[in-house]
Amino acid sequence: MGAIKKLLGMYLILVATVVAVWFIITSLFVDSFSVNDVWYVLDILMVIGLAIGLAYNFDRKRKMDSQTGDSGISRRYLEVNLAFYLTAAVTILFLHNWIAFLNLGLELDNHQAWVIWAFVDTLLPLTLGTTGCTMLKGSSES
Repeated sequence: MGAIKKLLGMYLILVATVVAVWFIITSLFVDSFSVNDVWYVLDILMVIGLAIGLAYNFDRKRKMDSQTGDSGISRRYLEVNLAFYLTAAVTILFLHNWIAFLNLGLELDNHQAWVIWAFVDTLLPLTLGTTGCTMLKGSSES
């Protein structure tokens, strides 16, 4: 189980890194080729990563909730809950925009969609990267 968790953690870190780098340098390649072709592939990798991250963070939250009871708020409690709720928020925003994009196509004048994509492409690497590091750390402790 530790090896699978380690592989999934590395996958999340890789997706987080690629999305962050591609989001930063996308504007350099706008005239060279269709950058959306890269985003089409990344979107699929991102939705897989979000599913992994959401499942892992939900499991951590469930375990934390069963352990703590009414003992108060600790640093670990905050970390686990923040990771879960941020992953859930990014997943909801991602799925909203991605489904609208697949259904309606790309609208260059849709400023709201671009703002949401910028928000997703900023928070997704942070949440998946952190979750991936936590998975690697957890698999080495097991």
